[in-house]
Amino acid sequence: FAAGLGGPVEDEYRSFGDAAEPRVLAERLDEGLELLGRMWSGEQVNHHGRHYEVRDVALLPATVQQPRPPVWIGGFWPHRAPMRRAARWDGAVPLFETARHGHVPDVGEVQELIAYVRGQRTNGDVRPFEFVLGGATPPDAARAKDVIGPLHDAGATWWDERQVQTGPDLDRLTPVLRRIEAGPPVL
Repeated sequence: FAAGLGGPVEDEYRSFGDAAEPRVLAERLDEGLELLGRMWSGEQVNHHGRHYEVRDVALLPATVQQPRPPVWIGGFWPHRAPMRRAARWDGAVPLFETARHGHVPDVGEVQELIAYVRGQRTNGDVRPFEFVLGGATPPDAARAKDVIGPLHDAGATWWDERQVQTGPDLDRLTPVLRRIEAGPPVL
């Protein structure tokens, strides 16, 4: 289950008359995630929080994965708050200010991010934790390996292939199919 503040907040919140202040959105997200975690148990939930109220609700059936599905948190690096939030859950899906959608993040930034998140994890926390990075790799397997290999070595555990969001191939099916037919990058 992936979650984050969303964005751009002006479009996703203010356009609908909702609050768009990042602190308020973060409070809602934190409270909502805790509440959802409780509701996934299938048990009766009562909650009176700052942003949400729930009375005698049981979300049935309970999730198959117990105690709950893994929760991955998105956010922009080098912003620390979303990565602190991710450290409390099961994974981080960072976007990078320096590598927008489809562009591969810098290995040094990835190392910094991973070290930061690991430093935020509690000492006794042995749950698996995922680092989901993304960008566009070339269809040639050897060249794709050259892109994701250093990121894997830095600690990335998942690769999310993301089409570059510019240029004449944007929203064209043919380049996407070519990349799919080439298969996933292999280390």
